Amino acid sequence: MRHPAVRTALLLALLLLGAPLALQAQVDEQLVRSYLWPQTPGEFGPAEAGLRAAPWTTGASREVLQALEQIMRVGPPVAFDIMQIVGDRLNQFVVSTPGGRRVPVLVRLPSSYERDRQYPLMFAMHGGPPGSVEGAMGSAARMIDVWAPAAEAAGWIVASPAMIDVVAGDGRTQERLPYEIFQPEEARAVLHAVRERYNVDLDRVVSTGISLGSNFSIAYAAAHPDWFSAIVPVSTEGESREHLLRNLVPVPVYVLEGTQDQNIRGVSGPRALNNILTALGNDLVYREFGDRAHEGFAEYYPEVLRWLEGRARVMDPLQVLRVPHAGIAATSRRVHWVESRDRQGVVRARVVSRAEIEITARWTGVVRLHLNDRLVDLDQAITVRVNDQAVFEGVLERSVLKALEGARALKDELRVYPVVLEVEVPATPASMEVAAALTEELEPEHPAGTLSFWEMYAVRALEERFGSVGFSGTAVPMPTEPTAPEQVAIRITAVDGRSDAATAGLLAGDILLRFGGEPFFRDRGGVAGLYHWLVRELRTHGQEYELLVWREGRSVTLRGDFSLGPYRPPTG
Repeated sequence: MRHPAVRTALLLALLLLGAPLALQAQVDEQLVRSYLWPQTPGEFGPAEAGLRAAPWTTGASREVLQALEQIMRVGPPVAFDIMQIVGDRLNQFVVSTPGGRRVPVLVRLPSSYERDRQYPLMFAMHGGPPGSVEGAMGSAARMIDVWAPAAEAAGWIVASPAMIDVVAGDGRTQERLPYEIFQPEEARAVLHAVRERYNVDLDRVVSTGISLGSNFSIAYAAAHPDWFSAIVPVSTEGESREHLLRNLVPVPVYVLEGTQDQNIRGVSGPRALNNILTALGNDLVYREFGDRAHEGFAEYYPEVLRWLEGRARVMDPLQVLRVPHAGIAATSRRVHWVESRDRQGVVRARVVSRAEIEITARWTGVVRLHLNDRLVDLDQAITVRVNDQAVFEGVLERSVLKALEGARALKDELRVYPVVLEVEVPATPASMEVAAALTEELEPEHPAGTLSFWEMYAVRALEERFGSVGFSGTAVPMPTEPTAPEQVAIRITAVDGRSDAATAGLLAGDILLRFGGEPFFRDRGGVAGLYHWLVRELRTHGQEYELLVWREGRSVTLRGDFSLGPYRPPTG
């Protein structure tokens, strides 16, 4: 548990905030902690039941939420097993990630480390793909070593995952390099595991990497801009897709690049990253060295850490933009406090005042807002407008349960939202006109460059393993009343009898309305767009998807498992 002195300081902070000590007593700290961080398998159920029965969890006041946040900010109890130590302040453990992969992780603590203080974390990913498991382990150790001097002086924790599943497979050619992606959910699992063992400041978690690791950093931060306080790509291939980079704008970026780098397609990639982020107003440092190649820049890391000192994670920006893109790590449906029901949704949300929120949205039928008193004044009526039409006006009730459920799902107790408001996107012609204007405004001004080596090879490897969705079809009008004027359905023209789709029961002549809950939209790719989504979303282990079809005048729900298959190198 955290030191009692920390709790004393937090109670004092409550007084300074104007929250009386009586409220602190009213919020049952042990119940909250048992719900968020149960220490035994049987602890969670009674805690959840106790919270649902407690009178202070619904209709909560601003002061009760302040008291709750102070309890949550103390964080979970921190474990530290002395048997994990493998060297001078170097620790090693293995993380089980979603899908069953086991990732070795190396962690180096600063000599100043104390269990009762919070420390910033540098999440450092090595390059690759490595040629062997031993190569991955060695590369992770080198990432620890290269950051160690600067991190020791500045008081940072450094963690490096050994990406042993990102090992190049057999059959490498100029056109083919089969290797696995270190998926965002795996990186997240490693971050959670580090946080469970050491006292990490969640508002100061920085992702860095060299070469392939730097590209992962860019991809993760663009997909989940609320994860990191900053990223530091080193010897990166960069990124030239504006739609992808628009999601990265809230995240500060520090780039170190050598002009003589021969391990990337060319310096035009990182320069495009610089030019686009600069035009978008990102908090950016771009340093390019004419005499350097594909390498680390360790002598500049002390300067990087000084730059990072004043840059905490952006928690609740008053404007949020979610843009889907063609990158291999898809934009999260939820970005900060805004959530698109549909993966294709383009959403811009803006807090106009303490009582008004303005949303522009296209290609999604529903937008969810996760709100707190930092964004709006929950003691007064709130107005929400979507595509210039009022869709909600009223007083929203704070719920301690919603705040705790959300923080537990995110595994991030600093993201506290006691209100979740779901609003529909109006289906009127005027609404669609406003939505279309947004997507036209977001059209890229800079042409996207050639796909970088890392993503080109990764996509080809995925396409080997998932040849097709298993059916063909054409877009047709919705046979039922559409939920949006742009929505269409897919009439199935043929089904591969050996496919997962056939096993699920899909038949030629069916009209596919939704796949995995996702609708289809006019001019958004149809079957080809579905394939593009699935080839990036699927994993080796099967996942169940619902297929909603229109068959013989009624809707029918089919279910089937879809997964990546084995590598199938091209023949001939």
